[in-house]
Amino acid sequence: MESCAEQTKKLNKQLTKAASEGNTDDVFAALKLLEQVVEPSEELIRSTKIGVAVGKLRTHADTRIANLAKSLVKNWKTQVEKQRREASAKEKAKKEEASPSDIPAASAPSKSENKPVNVDFEILNDKTRNACLKLLYSSLELTSGVGAQQMFQISMQIEQATLDTIGRGNVNGDYRSKIRSLSLNLKDKNNPELREQVLQGEIPAEKLVVMRSEDMASSARKAERERLQQQNLHNAKGAEAQEAETDAFQCGKCKQRKTRYYQMQTRSADEPMYVQS
Repeated sequence: MESCAEQTKKLNKQLTKAASEGNTDDVFAALKLLEQVVEPSEELIRSTKIGVAVGKLRTHADTRIANLAKSLVKNWKTQVEKQRREASAKEKAKKEEASPSDIPAASAPSKSENKPVNVDFEILNDKTRNACLKLLYSSLELTSGVGAQQMFQISMQIEQATLDTIGRGNVNGDYRSKIRSLSLNLKDKNNPELREQVLQGEIPAEKLVVMRSEDMASSARKAERERLQQQNLHNAKGAEAQEAETDAFQCGKCKQRKTRYYQMQTRSADEPMYVQS
């Protein structure tokens, strides 16, 4: 009997083929089978790449397909997150069961160095993603008064949103570049507002990962940018020649009375006004 992974891979091929051929009935049928067959786990979703294939169909023109694809992705994500929490809780329980006498007193970390046992930077089973998760956590860690677990959960959400939205499910150049950009903005010592808004949930992960650097700037920096723009606009307008239209003059070239004129400062104050028709 075929394993869940083998069945999922076969259905992935059928789904991809049907989608490329524009056969909506076969696409929908493949999604229905996936709904019955897939027993989601992080390893299964990653190894079969089924999450990427189904995720692309969330914007399909056929609403049946789009809605079913959205439902599948949401359900799989929920179950994978649940599995992560359960695994983390089991690991925590195992460590708490260890006798204090098993830990040499000389090697016990100080309070300032100790982190909660459920902050596990190896949880994603991918070297690059784990490194990015740790980078995001260290950027948020600059804010005091927020629990390490809360920071860790938000870091996980930001990393996952970056993978889904920017990397399209893949650990690629766009994903890595966005993580670096987010880290630089989050750890900016002159912009504590951004960290606070992210940690307090005012800026959810899904919104944060699509914000531009200028959108993430501090209020002071935004105000300064607005002031410079207004000043540049004022300077540009001041440089323009101020024109007016009148029939008080006659053009020396075409002899028409309808003329437009403007005044410009010259080196000699007694030079006549330049009149243009």
